[in-house]
Amino acid sequence: MSTLKNDKKKSFDQLSSQERQAVYNASPYFKKKNEEAAAFLKKHPIPKEIK
Repeated sequence: MSTLKNDKKKSFDQLSSQERQAVYNASPYFKKKNEEAAAFLKKHPIPKEIK
């Protein structure tokens, strides 16, 4: 994974869940998908009955 900034030289499998989340949040792919999901939910909100 090219966006992995791993100063401790751990493999991705050895990272904690918080470290993995930080890697995902920093990736351009995740940022794009998050923006697309937010735009979709603005157009198609979740019904109040389901919330």
